[in-house]
Amino acid sequence: MKLAKWPSTTEIIRHFGLMADLEGFSNPAAMRRGTLVTAACHLIGMNKDLGDGWEGRHPECHGYLDAYRKFKRDHEVKVVEVEHEYRNEIYRYISHPDQLVQLDDNKGEVDLELKSGTMPRWCQLQTAGQVLAIGNPRMKRFGLLLREDGTFKLYPHDDWRDLDRFISLIDAYWIWQEFRPRLDEGAIP
Repeated sequence: MKLAKWPSTTEIIRHFGLMADLEGFSNPAAMRRGTLVTAACHLIGMNKDLGDGWEGRHPECHGYLDAYRKFKRDHEVKVVEVEHEYRNEIYRYISHPDQLVQLDDNKGEVDLELKSGTMPRWCQLQTAGQVLAIGNPRMKRFGLLLREDGTFKLYPHDDWRDLDRFISLIDAYWIWQEFRPRLDEGAIP
């Protein structure tokens, strides 16, 4: 199979309807804000400037960026990489973890998934897929919820059953791709 047809971690989770909470309650403005907040947090995490006037042009992001800055003040954080693409050749999918960081006294890097607004239940499956794609399923995983009021909450994703659950999803995804009824082969819509 060509790499271009490999699904991402998010596409796998979305395929099974597990992201219905996000898709049902989100809107284009919130999705855009989330993209802006994540990109700005990457720069802040790497101690880079957001650019002249950026925050003035995006007041909807202020509280979330304040939350990330508070997270950095309250924890020892060193961003190692952001949005790097990993390919899992065994299960045939790709993943782009938000941030790999050195966090506090954890040995080695940890996977840090940034969320704003609410922490979706499927986020722990997302981080499981990410560390599996990285090739380090024992890597510690966290979801970082940034709130509009400038506060944050760090969620440890320490249920190791998530790895098996994600593997089940990706296996079922490829089974579905192989055996699903196809309209061009006479399937009834």
